[in-house]
Amino acid sequence: MVNQVIIIAAISSRAYVQAAVEADFDVIAIDCFADVDTQLIAKKVIQIDAHQGQFDAKQLLNALNQLKLNNCIGFTYGAGFEAQPDLLDEIALILPIIGNHAEAIKQCKQPQSFFALCDLFAMPYPKTVFEKPSNTIGWLQKTIGASGGEHIKTVFPLNLGLSPAVYYQKIQAGTPISCLFLADGNKALIIGFNEQWCSSTLLSPYRFGGAVSQMPLSEIAQNKLMEFIAAITQNFALKGLNSCDFLLQGDDVFMLEINPRLSASVGLCQAKRGNLFASHVSACLGQLSDWPVIDKKSRAIQIIYANKQAKVPLDMDWPEWVSDIPQPNSVISAGMPICSVIAEARTAKLAKQKVLQRAASL
Repeated sequence: MVNQVIIIAAISSRAYVQAAVEADFDVIAIDCFADVDTQLIAKKVIQIDAHQGQFDAKQLLNALNQLKLNNCIGFTYGAGFEAQPDLLDEIALILPIIGNHAEAIKQCKQPQSFFALCDLFAMPYPKTVFEKPSNTIGWLQKTIGASGGEHIKTVFPLNLGLSPAVYYQKIQAGTPISCLFLADGNKALIIGFNEQWCSSTLLSPYRFGGAVSQMPLSEIAQNKLMEFIAAITQNFALKGLNSCDFLLQGDDVFMLEINPRLSASVGLCQAKRGNLFASHVSACLGQLSDWPVIDKKSRAIQIIYANKQAKVPLDMDWPEWVSDIPQPNSVISAGMPICSVIAEARTAKLAKQKVLQRAASL
């Protein structure tokens, strides 16, 4: 039997490609790194440029138009489209979108409409304004449609000619958590909660550092999130795997954003019955009959960034617990990711400890 072909586009696609291959798809991957392990498992890898975390639209469309799309069921995606959702409409003219369409992205990623929805569904969130506060102490600036945390900056009193596509949030105490969920346009199933942490620099204090799955939450907090996710799923008719980010303080939840696309946490969760990526495809195509049952083992990831420009040795011996391996002899600019470290354990606490120890040993 010939496997179905699916195209996956994301700034870094390896975790999604691996999930799709495990679900018996042949994958054509489009991303910005073309990592060694992605090339080993994908049918084809196409490397294109991105600017400020968004794909070069012309390069992406050219790549798709040059592909032979025999037996290809469609196009699914991760980060790289939040600030240009109309690009998905152009892609939909070439092949089916397996995921949320452009209108859902627009509604979810516009903070005015999203936080108005939080008000409607009684979901708290950090104080948010759309003009620079006169007193900037304790405020953060966020770029609309950005991802990964590098866009989050401390607000300074001076006007530095910043982009108008920003909004401002009051600093809110709490542990950063993401929630991965599967939706079919009407119902939603929470896959798991993932604690996140930062790999801070002076200029990017909130740069994404890592995450660990199966973070325990109180029943009160879980119920608040289940109600909210059920409401937004129906409001936006969300389909497939999605995620939302929030701050947790005891039983209190403060919503930050929703990501209506494949999330990096997909690689941290596995099903003990069913297959998460197969369920994503089935849900998007309206064919989801059995919801997956999730394995409770905890998995963690830590991103390793280059402190200065580095060249990858030709004979680098990577440990088996390293993923997103860069191409030999490639040059990695300061501040860019080098690779990812992976660990798993019985609990989130143990998995986090293990991944941080491994990262420190590199």
